[in-house]
Amino acid sequence: MGVLLMAVAMFTVSCDDAIETSGLTLDQTQEATITTYLYAELDKTSLGLELAPNGTKVFVSVENSAFNSKASGSWIDTVYVQNGMIESVVPVTSEGVTVKITPADFIQTQVQAHHSTSETLSKIFKVPGGSTVGNVKPGENRVHEITYTDEDFDNLAEFVARRFTIWAITNVEDGLKEVAGAEITFYNGDWSQTVTSNSVGIIEVSLPKSQTTTAIFTYDKKWEVDNNNRKLYRYRSQVASYNESSPVLGDLNFGAGELYE
Repeated sequence: MGVLLMAVAMFTVSCDDAIETSGLTLDQTQEATITTYLYAELDKTSLGLELAPNGTKVFVSVENSAFNSKASGSWIDTVYVQNGMIESVVPVTSEGVTVKITPADFIQTQVQAHHSTSETLSKIFKVPGGSTVGNVKPGENRVHEITYTDEDFDNLAEFVARRFTIWAITNVEDGLKEVAGAEITFYNGDWSQTVTSNSVGIIEVSLPKSQTTTAIFTYDKKWEVDNNNRKLYRYRSQVASYNESSPVLGDLNFGAGELYE
């Protein structure tokens, strides 16, 4: 029994000694208040920035090494935006600490500027690397502001509506004329769309915004005068890039084409 009691006593002293000699006691009794206003460009038809949405998560942190040079990790407070702001009471020291504010990303529909291709776009709002408030000391009330950046999704695709009259020589006796009933494919390396010209040779097509494309079609061309002999020809035309939709009627000239048989 005596040996057992001695062993217990030695174990207790050992634990206490480990705690007392660890050197990782953190004095976080002194405090300061950080008030942060958070803004984002949510509406490009309205002057200035909008407030970040309610409920957006924000992490406020101070490195533990600010209280003990041997300590690792961080003191962290999780707060949520209300009326465009957050408030956090943080531990500090008389020497001053650096407070890091890390807003979480959020996704929001952004209203686009007047006359844009799209009325709204879904955007990712973020604050890369977070933001810091330096030299924060006891009793202070510090005010900070943060503005989110916005990014498009990688799969963003915008289209512009355009109208064209299709011109080509499909009959050598007629020369260059409007082409009715032609199935015309517009394409580039990432996209294609096929439309059919109406009875007066007009087509309507949605083209990728700010991208050049090629238009192509085939037609049984009357290639000789004074007979009705026809051969299959392929017609091709380069299409300029457009940044906006327009009801204005443009022209696409496909010329004489090339034999395709």
